[in-house]
Amino acid sequence: MISEQRFSKFRSRGETIGKIVLFFTVLLAFFLRVWRMNDLPHGFNADEAAIGYNVYSLLQTGEDEYGNSWPLHFRSFADYKPGGYFYLALPFVRFLGLTELAVRLPSLIAGVLSVYLIFLLAGELTPDQKRRSFGLMAAFLLAISPWHIQFSRAAWETNVATCFLICGAWLFLKGTRKHRFGFLIGSLLSLVASTYIYHSARIMAPWLLLVLIWLNKKAFFSFGKKNLLFLVIGGLVSLPLLLSLVRGGAMARFSGVGIMGDLGPFWSTNRLRGEHGSQINSWWVRLLHNRPLAYGVKVVQNWASHFSGDFLFVEGDRIRRSQCPGLGQFYYGDLFLVIAGLFFTAKTGSRNLTFPLLWLLAAPLPAALTLQSPHALRSHSMIIPLLLVAAEGVCRMFNFLKKKKLFFILGLGMIVLAYSWQLGFFLNQYLVHYPYREPQVWEGGFRELIEYLGPIYQRYQRIYVTDHYDQPYILFLFYLKYPPEMFQQEAELTPRDKFHFSTVRDFANFHFEAINWENLKKKKDILIVGTDEEIPDTAKIIKRIYFKNGRPAFEIAEL
Repeated sequence: MISEQRFSKFRSRGETIGKIVLFFTVLLAFFLRVWRMNDLPHGFNADEAAIGYNVYSLLQTGEDEYGNSWPLHFRSFADYKPGGYFYLALPFVRFLGLTELAVRLPSLIAGVLSVYLIFLLAGELTPDQKRRSFGLMAAFLLAISPWHIQFSRAAWETNVATCFLICGAWLFLKGTRKHRFGFLIGSLLSLVASTYIYHSARIMAPWLLLVLIWLNKKAFFSFGKKNLLFLVIGGLVSLPLLLSLVRGGAMARFSGVGIMGDLGPFWSTNRLRGEHGSQINSWWVRLLHNRPLAYGVKVVQNWASHFSGDFLFVEGDRIRRSQCPGLGQFYYGDLFLVIAGLFFTAKTGSRNLTFPLLWLLAAPLPAALTLQSPHALRSHSMIIPLLLVAAEGVCRMFNFLKKKKLFFILGLGMIVLAYSWQLGFFLNQYLVHYPYREPQVWEGGFRELIEYLGPIYQRYQRIYVTDHYDQPYILFLFYLKYPPEMFQQEAELTPRDKFHFSTVRDFANFHFEAINWENLKKKKDILIVGTDEEIPDTAKIIKRIYFKNGRPAFEIAEL
């Protein structure tokens, strides 16, 4: 009896300590994602502004910027953004106004919530006696992940979609373990919700659901006739999205960024066939060199590129907005822990990582099917399975060393020092150096520009604004809080450009286009907003706007 009481007391104390550690881990995650959120990242990009202004338009008129009533996909720059994030941002814009913070709050909340959810998910993947330590380590690694921090500090739809994927996986595993059908329905709704938020989830959510059913088929099918209800509910909640994809222009976005837009495999196939001379049309030549095979190889290459050390641990994404300078998407220490997790799993035959590894297998696929690879935005959900593998590595390593106290202390000390240094390095790069590196990618300077123009723009007959930076019209709409009912009457999208995007050239007395000084210098009663390369030194400059690094962002000339 005494030993049982002592064990119970010890276990209770362990649970209390675990809750305290979890609380401070979530608190750390919140701090790293919210600290200096008003000025970092240094700017507010066009996609964020599009979310904010369309939500503002819905609240004011019940229609988006083009007059479409409560759409599932927002036309925006002819890229047809999924509407889930817009509707999540709606209450924040309603109560906080049209501000950068209101637009970014859903992503911030999802980022912090994901840290707690990965703790719960990890707990469902392991036996009871190891559940707490595995979950706490996974939560801590996610809390300090540079990839996850960066995508939680701005209005990234993919970050919110990943949160719903974690929640869906956790609820499914919990529902099958406790035989609670309500949890399965919650899992289904969470997974389907992710597909309304971001494109990549439309591949990942069905894959995860199929994997979860397969790995837990005995428990899942034990619900009997309720499985039919599960399918019916899934079909009903997915139907509006499917109809929107078929009837609307949402599929047009994929035609622009999809792998078929890359003509390299096409021309490569033709060249290889041509090298066979007179045999060019032979069946065996066509079998060896054909477009399905060429594009299939390209998809595999794109998929594999997401596991390159350069992308994951050295340079990161080539798109500067998606990575922090001087770092990969993960820390170097994560590589060591991932290797340890795979090693111990293979050695012991553990099945703890079966689900995370199957998740990881498909996570790069949405990006692999598009033109740019590797792509941190479209492969964002890779974070979760990789950090679960890393957490397994830590736990297995400490379990192996616990009988050798000196090695245990040395191992713990090395990990603490390594991650303290890596987190410090990331914060230094992100907080100090990031604003000075390519500030134009976050369209810094627009807020200051429009604050200056706001009180005076109606004095001029026409204001010509450079389109050197991405989609300037939407940033003007956002910061001016331009009445949506007026813009809906003026909005006219241009034909798609070579990147398959459209834009708006005119509203009010603004015109957005590359500045041609020779054509404009003859006009009167106008303002010209351009870059220092577009406006000559001889012009009458009335204001200069600078990036954080001191480089000129805009020059405003008066004629």
